[in-house]
Amino acid sequence: MKNKIRNVKSIKYVWFLGFLGFRGFTYFETGDPVTLFWFSFFSFLAFYFIGKMADEMPDERYIENSRTAKLKTAAIPLIILFIVGFFSGYSFVTKELIVLTCAFGWAVTLIAYAFLFWYYDKH
Repeated sequence: MKNKIRNVKSIKYVWFLGFLGFRGFTYFETGDPVTLFWFSFFSFLAFYFIGKMADEMPDERYIENSRTAKLKTAAIPLIILFIVGFFSGYSFVTKELIVLTCAFGWAVTLIAYAFLFWYYDKH
């Protein structure tokens, strides 16, 4: 039982890693497109909502809320992939824009899932 309590406490503060996403702004200093992937660290902010529910035991309502949140957020990566694939052939789309779109798409998907999961649990 003590091991479970320790894991719950550690998950509650993982969301602070989301602030590493601000390192993506170093792209403007270096010009290296790889630094744009730092923006995907914003997805750790989703653990803020997940950490609030980490001490609950999964029951039928918990599983149903998780499933509903997954279904609602599944459209986000599909739309992002379509946008990247469709517009990648145009001359105004640079590799930096593609990397940036993918990184933010990843972060938005996870944050939206966590927020909806928390929202369904509380309402």
